[in-house]
Amino acid sequence: MAMALSFIDTYLPSITLMIHHIVLLKFKPETTQDEIRRTKEILAALPSQIPSISGFIGGSTVPNSLAHGFHEGVIFVFENEDALNLYRPHKAHTDYQQTTAPWITDKLIFDIEVK
Repeated sequence: MAMALSFIDTYLPSITLMIHHIVLLKFKPETTQDEIRRTKEILAALPSQIPSISGFIGGSTVPNSLAHGFHEGVIFVFENEDALNLYRPHKAHTDYQQTTAPWITDKLIFDIEVK
């Protein structure tokens, strides 16, 4: 019996598996531009503070009726799930969560394995 290949194995067979940790943020209406700027700065600094982060990209939403009100998004790249698990309790990450919590009304976290 033949073994079915996953989408990743079928279309990207020679690339190493990694984890993309996708974070979408929705700010409270009263959040100031300075607080949004500060959130972006804190997020952009995390890769220099947390060694398990292999890559980072972030930006503001492009107007889209399917954006569900999310304003900002970031993708952190990790070599594997163990690296992701080191990031979650890291002090820089928990400090970011605590600092920005008063400004954020909702967030969506979505982790995917990619090659």
